[in-house]
Amino acid sequence: MTPLKVGLLNDYPTQADSEDNTVDALRLVVDEAVEAGVLDRPVEFIRRDVVGLPNGEYRAVQRAFDELVEAGCLVIFGPYISDNAVPLCAHVERTAAVPIIVLSGSEGALGEWCFALNNGSMPEESRMLAAILRGDGYRRIAIAWESSLIGKEYLAFAERAYAEAGLQIVATVPIPQVEADKAAAVDALREAGPDAVVHVGFGHGLWGFNDALAAIGWDPPRYTTTAFEMAHINDVWMRQLAGWIGLDSYDERNPVGQAFLDRFEARYGRRPAYFMPCLCHDVATVIVRGLAGARPLTGAGVKAAMEDIKLIPSASGAPGICLRFGRHIRQGWMGVDYLVARRVLPDASAHVFHAAPSQYISLIAGSPEQAASAAR
Repeated sequence: MTPLKVGLLNDYPTQADSEDNTVDALRLVVDEAVEAGVLDRPVEFIRRDVVGLPNGEYRAVQRAFDELVEAGCLVIFGPYISDNAVPLCAHVERTAAVPIIVLSGSEGALGEWCFALNNGSMPEESRMLAAILRGDGYRRIAIAWESSLIGKEYLAFAERAYAEAGLQIVATVPIPQVEADKAAAVDALREAGPDAVVHVGFGHGLWGFNDALAAIGWDPPRYTTTAFEMAHINDVWMRQLAGWIGLDSYDERNPVGQAFLDRFEARYGRRPAYFMPCLCHDVATVIVRGLAGARPLTGAGVKAAMEDIKLIPSASGAPGICLRFGRHIRQGWMGVDYLVARRVLPDASAHVFHAAPSQYISLIAGSPEQAASAAR
């Protein structure tokens, strides 16, 4: 019997062991569906690993998408990065062949054929961080933003969200989106006298930040977006994020996620307790339901079946988060705490739960006038 073909488009290959966890998590959910009779034929994953933006080029991502469509894939997971997902969205819409599921936090990556189980959202992350900052008692914020599509979009949303939350932005300092010396940027941030420092961007701008802080003897409270999840790539990245608080979709309190990791450990002999395996559980759940419900078994049929997904418990995020799509609903998380705040311990030995945004949303839910009054 001809297998069902699913494309995997990875535009940020790291060659890390964590990439095995990604494929293994997808495979486990799909195999469980076949064994349970939810799918009546096996699934073949067809994989394309390309170096897209920010380190490579967008054209490689578009070529990979076209190759996966030509290979007969009915749905594609990827790309991951907003700089690639946003321009690819227009191409996917013109092609109108198969749906894609992206991790992009930009709403520019959403469309008729472009769905998101977004690993964060630039508008929402800004409000989440504003809530966490208010809850942690900080008011004067200095922002280091990466000079990129992602960084500029994050900055625009942060400026709006922080103002509405009663936070004062005392400095905005651009930094390269690639690895570079941070000494001048850190000096400019300290000069503004903030209560806390916030980084916004994809994450490569974090490289060397801690070294620059240590060089001048400054240890401010520091926060970042879902760039925090770079810490899970390897021990080197974990050290780069030592002492940082950031947003993450892994929450050890989620019973669906922990039950999945139990099954993952039983099958593979390891327990990867970070965001990607649980996120892949949710992506694979959407893929399985799309394939199982497709009538006919075409890209268009899969897209229509994905729109019927409602209130499926998620392995990602805090307890109670659900998956759902619809005819005009392309972001799949239902619930405020699909991201939570975590922190890397100062010695970089582990990452731990810090807070849930919903704990503090009430602090930023007032009118802009109330926020201005609170800031004064």
